[in-house]
Order: sequence, then C-alpha cells, then structure tokens
Amino acid sequence: MNEREQFLFDLQGFLKVEDFLDAEEVQALNDAFDANWDQRIDDPNTAPAGSTYGPVRRGMFTGMLTWDPPHCQPFRDLLAHRKLIPYLNTLFGRGWKMDHSPFMLTGGKDTEGLRIHGSTSRHFDDSQYYVYRNGQMRCGMIVCQFQLADVNPGDGGMCVIPGSHKANFPCPEPILTWDEDREVVYQVPCKTGDLVIFNEATLHGTLPWTAENERRSLLYRYSPKVVHFAGGTYEVTQPEWVSELTEAQQAVLEPPYIYNRPLVEDDGVSVVRPRRG
Repeated sequence: MNEREQFLFDLQGFLKVEDFLDAEEVQALNDAFDANWDQRIDDPNTAPAGSTYGPVRRGMFTGMLTWDPPHCQPFRDLLAHRKLIPYLNTLFGRGWKMDHSPFMLTGGKDTEGLRIHGSTSRHFDDSQYYVYRNGQMRCGMIVCQFQLADVNPGDGGMCVIPGSHKANFPCPEPILTWDEDREVVYQVPCKTGDLVIFNEATLHGTLPWTAENERRSLLYRYSPKVVHFAGGTYEVTQPEWVSELTEAQQAVLEPPYIYNRPLVEDDGVSVVRPRRG
C-alpha cells in the first residue's frame, strides 16, 4: 500500500482500489456466474429495516470454489491474487487466512438493502477491530468486495459510515436504518473491476438497489492468522479438493494458528514456512 492508500484506509476504514481486476478477469468471473445461474439462492442474511427496505429479495451465490472446471478457476485465482497480497500484508502483517467462504450478492432494481452494522472501537472485539501502533495498522476481519458491474452514485449497494471504525459511542438506530442523518452514510460508487477493502469494524451495510442493471458484488473475507470469525468450511480442516490448488492458495485456506505457518510470498504462488523455537 502506498502512502495515499494507507492514509485513506486509516482515516476512513475503507479503501477503493480502481481497476483492480482487468477485463479478462472480470469476464471470466461473470461468465462463471452466467453458466451457473441455477445455483442462485435467496440471501439468508436478509435484515432490511427502515429505509433499507426493498420489495425484492436479495440473491446470493456460494460454493464457487468447487464449481466444475473451468468455472471454479477464476475464483481460486483470487484467493492469493498477486495484487491483493501487499494490502493484506499491510493490514494484517505477514500471515492471514480466508474467513468466510466467498459469495456474491446480486439483484436487480428494487432489491432490498441491509441494515448498517459493524463493531466500531467502542468495545474491543478481538475478531473485528482496528488498531494503529508504531507505524503499523492492524485489523481483525476485513472484506474485499470486487465489483463485477458498475455501481454509479445513487444506485445503492454497499455503503459505509467513514471513520466509524474509530467511533467511541454507539450509533443511533435511526442512522443504522438509513432513516436519519443520511449524509453521514456514503454509498461507494465503483466501476466494473474496482475493489473496495473495508474493515469489518467499520459501520457498513447495503442500500436498496435502484439501478436498471444488475448488481454483482463478489466478497472475499480475510482474517489474521490466529483469528476465525465465522465457523464453517475452513474452521478446523481443509476440504479434500485443496490438492487442486497452488501451494499459496492452500495456505490461504489453512485454519487459524501461528507456529510454523506457511506465509504467502509476493508472487502469489510460493510460500515460506518460518521456523520458531
């Protein structure tokens, strides 16, 4: 991360990285979704409230890492994407892992939003936090949201309350439901291929989708090497199909631990396993 990016993330609790994915990568991801459209389900995490309400249920895709080839490959390639590694190393230090399984949120015009939520710094949460010490930023879980379709101002979708990862007071409910003080809530406009990285402690949510085009937001979540936020696939053991992955991609799916842990190198392909003792 350069100085500008570090300043903005520390200030805001999120960072937009323009043109992170190239046209070929975006096409491969969208083609995979189009070919597996029958896998779309209603998002079980539905909690629109107040003005985040929308009459259309939000859609969701999961399990993309195990789709039939070639459609699984573009999702596997993102696990230890070479361009993502410097951001993860800056926010976590050396050693990080995937938390939730990847998923995509989708929906057309009038699709519901999601109540704004997050941890903030009001109480220390050892899985959702932000600290700065000795010139270094450190985070609990972060979310990497890859936009596979344009998100213009006013379209809805992902929103944040900038700076709330440092907030010392609880956020009033009417703000969390987007009913009051709307000016503090920022809907992040993006172009296809942009990446938004945000701290889980930053207050964030989803505004109802108003655009004619479909929303396509692909989410990967990462945590420090010793933390696991959500139970599930990668909590204790790795699935059998990890043998199909590169060494670095396998390292990303390791369970939480620190001693002799494989650390992903900058090339996104190889790992180093430092010994301690």
